[in-house]
Amino acid sequence: MNVSDKMKDFAVKQLFGYLDKDPDNNIPKILDWFEKYDKENGVTEQVRGIKKAISDPNNNWSKLVKSLWTDVNDGQRRALVESVGIKGTMIGTPLSTKLQDKYQCNIPWAILMDPTSACNLHCTGCWAAEYGNKLNLTFEQLDDIIRQGKELGTYVYIYSGGEPLVRKADIIRLCEKHSDCAFLAFTNGTLIDDAFADEMVRVKNFVPAISIEGFEEATDYRRGHGTYRKVIEAMKRLKERKLLFGISCCYTSKNAEVIGSEEYFDFMVEMGVKFAWFFTYMPIGADA
Repeated sequence: MNVSDKMKDFAVKQLFGYLDKDPDNNIPKILDWFEKYDKENGVTEQVRGIKKAISDPNNNWSKLVKSLWTDVNDGQRRALVESVGIKGTMIGTPLSTKLQDKYQCNIPWAILMDPTSACNLHCTGCWAAEYGNKLNLTFEQLDDIIRQGKELGTYVYIYSGGEPLVRKADIIRLCEKHSDCAFLAFTNGTLIDDAFADEMVRVKNFVPAISIEGFEEATDYRRGHGTYRKVIEAMKRLKERKLLFGISCCYTSKNAEVIGSEEYFDFMVEMGVKFAWFFTYMPIGADA
């Protein structure tokens, strides 16, 4: 990190310390600061969007932003602000923009990796069941991808699979080694036990997006009997520890009406969910 980036890193950390003291009043002030001093236009567009969204205190976006201070562990929030906001955006985006011009290629803001094809479930229509534990990236390979990515300004990494948490130990090691990065994983959630949730609290920079197909009937229909209850238990563990998490929903002809309903969204919000990904069902296999 050069002197300019170090100064920027220090200044933004001081700002977020100020923000934590009174988020309601200080969020607008800090957004104004970001817009004023973003000389390279790395975050101005995003900042303007956030300012517009939170201008009405009764707006759902405004409530969501403020809930990040009431519902999320202080240590995790600060770690994610540093990795996503400072390293990934304020420092990483200008660097990757320069390198894109130099190498005449796209450099992604986030990198998607599949640590393994292995999975502990056999969901209907999923390709992972066809491959089993045949395809794996070693810890050294994953570590090297992240190292190279950071050199290009990329500080956000997303795991899919397979089931990434089959590789729990390696995922935690990578979180430890690259504490300046943010890691998100698409996971079925059934392997999030108390021990792993406690590890998430410790490392601070891992965020799961838990796969759920709706309520119990729809989820168990595709993912197997008892999966829904395990997912709900995992959500409870994360919420109790004030850990950030979201959901991943695959919409099909059997669940589209449910996962688009107010009842479903209200329940997910009540469970502590802060974001959601929606994917189109891509059937694999004759019985899909």
